[in-house]
Amino acid sequence: MTFSSAPRMSPRFRFLALTVAGLAAAAIAAYAAYWFHVAGQLRKGIDGFAADRRAEGWAVEMAAVGSTGFPGAVTARIGGLTLRSPAGLFWHAETLSITVPPLRPLAPVIDFAGTHDLTLPGWSGIISAAGARASLRVAVDGGLSGLAFDSSGVVVEQAGLEAISVAGASVSFDRLGDDDGGHEKPTAQATIAVRGIDLPTLAGLPLGRRIDTVQLEARIMGSISGGPPLAALAAWSTDGGTVELDRVVLEWAPLAIEADGTMALDPALQPLIATNARIRGLGEFVVRLVQAGLIEPRMASAAEIMLAIMARPDTKGRPTLSLPLTLQDGILSAGQIRLTRVPPLPIGPR
Repeated sequence: MTFSSAPRMSPRFRFLALTVAGLAAAAIAAYAAYWFHVAGQLRKGIDGFAADRRAEGWAVEMAAVGSTGFPGAVTARIGGLTLRSPAGLFWHAETLSITVPPLRPLAPVIDFAGTHDLTLPGWSGIISAAGARASLRVAVDGGLSGLAFDSSGVVVEQAGLEAISVAGASVSFDRLGDDDGGHEKPTAQATIAVRGIDLPTLAGLPLGRRIDTVQLEARIMGSISGGPPLAALAAWSTDGGTVELDRVVLEWAPLAIEADGTMALDPALQPLIATNARIRGLGEFVVRLVQAGLIEPRMASAAEIMLAIMARPDTKGRPTLSLPLTLQDGILSAGQIRLTRVPPLPIGPR
């Protein structure tokens, strides 16, 4: 009885197989080394951020930071993060994570989902989010070239007040080329979209408790330099910096407003806004003013007649009133009519 032996591997084929295996092992080892290098750089960046804030007088606390995710994206999870600035800003996050794709190290993603204790000038409360994520684009020199932020299921709570909930919000920011083009050239563009804002009970206000939509598309004209934020804003404003409001949308039943215009800052860093607005739903708004006892029926009848004369149908045939809306010295006005006083933003000169 004879047995056939397995065919022998030729020396040439054996050499090729060993070469391929060696190259694969070298590639795996190189990728592993690169992955841990990225993880180390991420940890270095987090530690550097904390050290820079402490050097500026901030109090910084955080739990130990560990990196996970090999061989996929590098993820650093930070628990119990607390920041407190000398000016009184306070932020505590139960947890957040920073993820860096190894093949796109300049595109980190920060996940903010969870609960945050926050104190700002003139405001303090708790913000929780079912989902909240910021995708960053970092330039080679380390500066921020763009970001995209999305959130869902947001609840804002403040002591003694009803909670405010937001179904979803998104923000995008993109730098546009060179910053040396003067205040007549856009250096950045931004968009904001918020939907489903459920407000507390608004006693006497003739508007619904839900703001369906808030949208903003804008371009920043002129360069905002580095340094302390308020000082940088003041310098930008003094140099002629403005924000071009390309599109502003507010849908707050019964009103629907679309506008475009310009925003600047006064010496106290309060907004100065001049827009051309197209407003729908004013007829129903006047009815609600009467129901709330804010205007007399006789005045309402006169207002309805004026609206019927001045309104024009839009592209969908809906009665629309076009008029200038301005905000100056804290007064919101429609044409020559003062509508209401707007509380100042809780900021001030540098």
